Amino acid sequence: MEASFDNGFHCEAPTVRPKVGLMSTGTEPSPASPLSPSAYGIGDVAARFGVAVSTLRWWEHCGLLTPARTSGRRVYGDADLRRIALIQLLQRAAMMSLPEIAALLAGSSADQDWRTAVHSRVAECEDQIARLTAARGYLTHLLDCPSDHPTDRCPYLAAEIDAYLATGRLSAPSNVAED
Repeated sequence: MEASFDNGFHCEAPTVRPKVGLMSTGTEPSPASPLSPSAYGIGDVAARFGVAVSTLRWWEHCGLLTPARTSGRRVYGDADLRRIALIQLLQRAAMMSLPEIAALLAGSSADQDWRTAVHSRVAECEDQIARLTAARGYLTHLLDCPSDHPTDRCPYLAAEIDAYLATGRLSAPSNVAED
């Protein structure tokens, strides 16, 4: 059973993907920045987290960030930096979408509960694990198959193809031979 989650939040993922490295070379703003050590400009924050400035603006548009404004410029404090780190952690480690992250950050309310988003993500992870387990089983079998041409001469693979043709569905991961 595939769970789905829709809280009415429909921000698309930014076109620029964040870089993997989260470590910065320093926490101070650039020398030209007039900000205090605990207040950072958008360019400094984008560089620190390896994201485009437009990504931070998009996250603000989607309600994930609410930086302060000084003379019309966005100013990010330490709490904002922690929130950005949390967003990146949830995207990368928990594989959560922006709508799921928004629900988690919003907490529980009368019309939505963050647990719904997390349950949905867990169900999707379980589905992905099952598909990856099946893929590993097929690939391992192909490597271990004694035939020089397993796609043409492997009886196990032939049976799997016959079953797929008969049912239109792939075998469950437990039916995949793991050698």
